[in-house]
Amino acid sequence: MDLLEAGIAKKTTTGVIVGTNGNAAKTILYTTVAGKRSIPIFVVLRDPSASLAGCNDVDFGTGAACATQNFINNETGIVDMTATTDYMILTTSSDEYTIIDGDAAAAVDREFGIYVVAGATNAAATVTIDVFYYQFDS
Repeated sequence: MDLLEAGIAKKTTTGVIVGTNGNAAKTILYTTVAGKRSIPIFVVLRDPSASLAGCNDVDFGTGAACATQNFINNETGIVDMTATTDYMILTTSSDEYTIIDGDAAAAVDREFGIYVVAGATNAAATVTIDVFYYQFDS
């Protein structure tokens, strides 16, 4: 059995720009494979390269602007990550979301990512993002 189907797996993405240089650009954190569906459980942000002060609006989900199937919409707490040793665990703010379908017609609807709407004042600030999720047969 595939690890992703036997339990919750971690996908790590390093160096995601969450400063203003990342505004209005989706960064793909993982893609659900064809024939599978997936559910993100939680997201960990850790080891910022600099203060993330000013980063007061990011979205996690699918679609071009991560708004088709939101996991988290308008996350504002990232602004509190001001030390390079900070971390934050993000979970959904509701209990009803759409499962990500690996057979979705549009590629952007198979790709779970982050969309920075209002990035950190430090334009090039980055953060490591770990997504914990599981997938299963369609």
